[in-house]
Amino acid sequence: MIDERKLHQLEAKIDAWRTKAKGDEERKTFAEVFDRNTLLLIAKLINDGVLETVDYPVSTGKEGNVFHATGPDGAVAIKIYRVNTSTYRNMANYVLGDSRFRNVRRTQRDIIFAWAQKEYKNLLGMRAAGARVPKAIEQRNNVLVMTYIGDETRPAPRLREVKLDDAAAGLADLVETMKAIRKAGLVHGDLSEYNVLVWEGRMWVIDCGQAVPLKHGHAEEWFLRDCRNVARYFRRLGVDTSPEALAKEVKGG
Repeated sequence: MIDERKLHQLEAKIDAWRTKAKGDEERKTFAEVFDRNTLLLIAKLINDGVLETVDYPVSTGKEGNVFHATGPDGAVAIKIYRVNTSTYRNMANYVLGDSRFRNVRRTQRDIIFAWAQKEYKNLLGMRAAGARVPKAIEQRNNVLVMTYIGDETRPAPRLREVKLDDAAAGLADLVETMKAIRKAGLVHGDLSEYNVLVWEGRMWVIDCGQAVPLKHGHAEEWFLRDCRNVARYFRRLGVDTSPEALAKEVKGG
């Protein structure tokens, strides 16, 4: 049973965000994120004790929006995948070719739900292998709850937004997580300075929904793309590396 009082409180908070939104496009995004089904789903998460409050928006991505929230043990992040996202066809390339999701129907809603479940499973597997990624807490339909990286003053910034004191040490730290992702039997598939957070001197890999098993037909291609992206960025920071050297190191060669 949904607590109607809490549902109304949540609706009022979202309406306030929408009112403060800058421009029609941002207001439209809030409307897309918080459709009726998603609103009821979040209310159910609050009712079930997974969440206590949804606090404020953190970021907007290609597939969804991230919000700061509070759970029983403190701050968490909620990632809400927009069911009407225009990028779902690209998502399908990563979902339908993944042996773990053979039976997913090709409808937009089913692809989005599978993507959320895929990120949840990927985070669990990566973290179990020692990768520095957010801890997955709960996933239902198009909503993923995970640990929040940051503090009450700000979310952790992306790598591209940070001036590293020691770029070589930063790369070494990121490589350790890349090795752990491979140990988990996965390839991130979209690794770059846009999908790495920097917090307390450590690299945190995020946006893991597209990660695929090593046996995927495009796994090696996407792994080498990850290595090119990472090597390109750190070369700009003066680190002597190459995609080939990075790939060899991650593979343990």
